[in-house]
Amino acid sequence: MNPMIPAATLLLAIAACSPESADTPDGAPAGNQGASPLSVPLDSPPARDRAVAGGGRAAPAASADEPMLAIDPEGLRWFLPPNGSARPLAFGMAQKDLLASLERVRGAAAQGTNSDCGAGPVQYANWADGLSIVFQNGRFAGWGLDGRAAGALATADGIGPGATRAQLDDAIGPPVQVRQSSLGTEFSAGAYHGLLDGPGANARITDMWAGVSCVAR
Repeated sequence: MNPMIPAATLLLAIAACSPESADTPDGAPAGNQGASPLSVPLDSPPARDRAVAGGGRAAPAASADEPMLAIDPEGLRWFLPPNGSARPLAFGMAQKDLLASLERVRGAAAQGTNSDCGAGPVQYANWADGLSIVFQNGRFAGWGLDGRAAGALATADGIGPGATRAQLDDAIGPPVQVRQSSLGTEFSAGAYHGLLDGPGANARITDMWAGVSCVAR
């Protein structure tokens, strides 16, 4: 959706705005196959790097005392040590507050503007592990993941790039809608949308997004 894939972004205006607290996580330290459908280039690595599935550079590896980030149908969510309590970063949150929260843990994002989205001009922030964030009118409006996020970023149930269609069906439950589109094998599961590398039960998610996205069809 995008600020985050090697070649494209997502913009289907889907979810929306429920403003949330601007707090950053407690105790946070400073600091596919073919072209993706997400459309904004990623060119700045974060401050600390680690290898991820599929190669490339990624956001800092989390230690036992660092918050863990998960994707969510209504935005993002921090899970905080030591007890794993959750703090939502909901769609509608102020852009500056969301970036302060994320960059404090993940390092600096590459940022820019995409004026060619169907939902109107958007601002974006992305990291080299495949996470990109979309903003409209100064508010958090959407997120997207590409294949570089495999094994590193997912829902609380473990659904993200690299997960299979069968795992998606089990975690999200029916109805998961799968169809062939100009993007490839596309799925919708509630507020989640994305691409699979094939139609079968063992096909794997290559890209995933929620909220406002820039998809060129």
